[in-house]
Amino acid sequence: MAIVAALVLWTLPGLAADNPFLPAQDPVPLAEAIEAERPAFTPPTGVTGISVPHHLLAADLIARGFWAASAGQYDRIILISPDHFHKVSKAFGTTREDLATVFGVLASDTAGVEAVATSALVETLPTIETEHGVMAVAPFAVHFFPEARVIPLLASVNATEADWQAMTELLKPLLTPTTLVVQSTDYSHYRPIGEAVARDQETIAAITARDPAGIDPLLQPAHMDSKGAQYIQLALQRTLGSAPVILANRNSVEYGGSARETTSYVVTAYLRDPAAGVAFDYPDQARTMLAGDVLLGRYFLPALRTPQSWTLLRDTVLGITRRTPLIVNFEGVLLDRPVVGLDFNAHLVMTEDAAPTLTALNIAAASLANNHANDLGPEGLAETVTQLERLGIAPLTHGSVTDMGAFRLLALNFVGGKMVGDAIADAADLGWVCGLHAAPPLVAMVHWGEEYVTAPGAEEQRIADALARCGVTLIVGGHSHQAADSIASLRGGAAQTVFSLGNFIFDQSAPRGSGAFLELRVFKQGTLAARLVPMPNLFDLTRPAPP
Repeated sequence: MAIVAALVLWTLPGLAADNPFLPAQDPVPLAEAIEAERPAFTPPTGVTGISVPHHLLAADLIARGFWAASAGQYDRIILISPDHFHKVSKAFGTTREDLATVFGVLASDTAGVEAVATSALVETLPTIETEHGVMAVAPFAVHFFPEARVIPLLASVNATEADWQAMTELLKPLLTPTTLVVQSTDYSHYRPIGEAVARDQETIAAITARDPAGIDPLLQPAHMDSKGAQYIQLALQRTLGSAPVILANRNSVEYGGSARETTSYVVTAYLRDPAAGVAFDYPDQARTMLAGDVLLGRYFLPALRTPQSWTLLRDTVLGITRRTPLIVNFEGVLLDRPVVGLDFNAHLVMTEDAAPTLTALNIAAASLANNHANDLGPEGLAETVTQLERLGIAPLTHGSVTDMGAFRLLALNFVGGKMVGDAIADAADLGWVCGLHAAPPLVAMVHWGEEYVTAPGAEEQRIADALARCGVTLIVGGHSHQAADSIASLRGGAAQTVFSLGNFIFDQSAPRGSGAFLELRVFKQGTLAARLVPMPNLFDLTRPAPP
């Protein structure tokens, strides 16, 4: 017997509010939502999972998640939902029924359902026709992937982390190259908008950390309505080697709901290739990328002055960033004329060498809060500021806060160097940061730590905690020439830190030098999502082959 109805807690604007079944039964508003979210970019392949809402108030965001996966070919969908109405007496529930929707039937994956149903953790239900966590999402699955078959899975609110782990192991053999894991989840529930935004930031930090163990400490439903669904999604994606990209974070307030009692929505796509996620570009968010140390001189000069090597450098970077605005750490002094008597190893950069690269790569801002920006004293620093401004690049000097539009950026240096003078922060005296007049979110770009390491020491941890206590949402480090491989959460996810982005364009070969991009998405409600994107060693890539 096919399931025909869906119980939906929210209606789309313009529909009869007294008929909660109407949104899922009427194909017109669903089709309009799908068409409205048709992306202006070509969706990437390699999406292995998505997380979407199940409130049809946010039907456009459900469509966004499915559009993100639309380039894939899937014959199996594992659809994980909360058990909203406590129909399941065990840890999980499933059904053998086909799911009938306004866009057609989403057929049952008979073999997959049987594999799940054999577990003592799972109750087989005769029907799930009242579970909107499944039935609000099913029409979109049919529309985008009409040939796919579904394994519906309801996660009980009473299921434990041990149950989630056991279900993950049960589902792993069902993962194939043509499986899409769909997590149906609404996030912060019943909270005033201010608290909801704070909860969302903590949740986003937990998702982007990619550690399933970070989900259990969150609150249900203050952070999300199904921690089990989120845990299983992260655990399965870890098995697949896929990383999350947060595609949206929105609140019911944006749809006209009350600001006193809200529901939040987070849309996520999981991809095997992190760089492919840069393609996701939406008008309701601001995207920026941060990169590490830049020295457009010294031993990098041959590559910059050889057309073939320079073109390879440009095309490699733009192939990853897709011309997303970049913020970098500029290691040196930028002048429009040479200085006599300097050692070749000095961090001196000529504008004629640097300008084509800085312009082509869409560098929007450059931090001068480091141990080499003052190598030629105050005059050299002032000239560097002048040259950057002439190129349309915002110079970020030590201790300054720059308005980047979607966020504010604080530049800080903690490393001594030649003629640094007072352009160095006291790690033991950062209380002044709490008094900054900077609207959130506030990001700190810091120069700190030891060289050639990938993890912070005790002092860097103290600095990060002090900055987080003063309201800094994201701390991004440099100086080590080695890129960190993870993003750490602070204060329960209210803040995050990346120890180092390593080198961007710097004359050090691997493994001595490595680098990564940090993609930053800032949403209208003020939350942000950060993720690391690997990059090759550009010095090695552009060096001429030995004869």
